[in-house]
Amino acid sequence: MTDGCTGFQWAEWLFPKITACCTIHDTGGTDGTLLDCLQMNLPGWAWPVAAACVAVMVLFRPVYNWIKRKGKP
Repeated sequence: MTDGCTGFQWAEWLFPKITACCTIHDTGGTDGTLLDCLQMNLPGWAWPVAAACVAVMVLFRPVYNWIKRKGKP
């Protein structure tokens, strides 16, 4: 389980409803589910920002996983 959105704590402060989206994603939800949840809980002007953040997350996930395997924080 998670206590928040890893790397996006600033966004939770602005939009507290997205914490549930992060929890669902971190406990096995797909990236698409995360994006859908974010769009339901963010104002329309923030949708492109959320989509860009999810895209960056997907693109850099292999690097993140590699760092985690190496035991880095």
